Amino acid sequence: MAIVFFEKKEGPLVTIRKYTKKEVDEIGKRAGITNIQEIYDNRVIIENWLYRQFVKKGGQPQIKIPYYAAVYDELPADNQLHVRFQEPQCIRIPMSAFPKNCVSFTYGQSPRALTRKDNHPTRRKLLTWEEAEWAINKFPYDHNEGTWLEMQIWEESTIQHFYNNKNNLYVKDFNVSQRMSEATKQMVYMKYFPYIRMLPSRLFFDANSVHGVMHALRVFVLADKLAEDQKLDIQLKSILQCSALYHDIGRNNDQIDDFHGYRSYEEIRKFGIVLQKFPFKLQEIMRFVIENHPFDDQKAVENIKKYSLGDSERIEAMKVLHILKDADTLDRCRFGHINLDYLALEDSRKYVSFAYQLLTIFREKI
Repeated sequence: MAIVFFEKKEGPLVTIRKYTKKEVDEIGKRAGITNIQEIYDNRVIIENWLYRQFVKKGGQPQIKIPYYAAVYDELPADNQLHVRFQEPQCIRIPMSAFPKNCVSFTYGQSPRALTRKDNHPTRRKLLTWEEAEWAINKFPYDHNEGTWLEMQIWEESTIQHFYNNKNNLYVKDFNVSQRMSEATKQMVYMKYFPYIRMLPSRLFFDANSVHGVMHALRVFVLADKLAEDQKLDIQLKSILQCSALYHDIGRNNDQIDDFHGYRSYEEIRKFGIVLQKFPFKLQEIMRFVIENHPFDDQKAVENIKKYSLGDSERIEAMKVLHILKDADTLDRCRFGHINLDYLALEDSRKYVSFAYQLLTIFREKI
């Protein structure tokens, strides 16, 4: 079954490339996606490549910019496809309804499928109908991988036919069970926005950047939620909260930087931020967490031996680190996607929808 998601008021035959630059900026602002122009530019490159490859493989596109569908029997509850819409609707269309020479596929969302550098046999490939059948049988949906088959639809008539079905048998509202009411959003705002006073602009190389004030505040909110689920004691929760607020203040750019955690802790020491209220062992846990949050678990486990922590304290430190890293990962929805592979805690998966909605509460520029 092919599932096409769309905003109810706009209908299904809409793509981001039909909007002007100003309109694209407004879409990004409403959704809280900070790099919307970069997403747009990458989409142009990717769709041009998909078109060329489709023609090269014998496809017969009727349009040059495709529409998209997710191929599922039943849509997994933790998908990230519908949470970006204010009023999501979807059309469920039988695969057999599409002309085979007008559809192509990638194993996973095309921007990720075409750029991932692992050796999975489907990476960096456009798939024909027959190749897609092979892929979906060989690599069925994996909850941990979070990968689904994306269909690129190079014609409009099939979608239009099922959208205009007089009995409306195929179109339905998609109810997001985790959707926050406006009252709940306001409560979240009132509870957490006061912490903004702990994040003066001078602490950041660019307070309005994707690693600036609002990112820190959202990571704080997400970490606080996860700490409740993990039943973190009050002292460790305090350490986690401080780590969330200040984990990126050592950044001097928005690029990949494995050592910004060390600089962040140096900044904390230089400015005398909050350290004096914690005993040495808790300070050491916070130092480990902030300095090691850019690293994978293997590297963090190797590094923890360098800190003045006992065995039980190392366990606590790793738990706090996992919560901070998961909160940081969840806020990557500001780039348009959360890689579920990077989440260490099972509880973190249930906050995917919450993380997307948090963007609309605490945007980059407020």
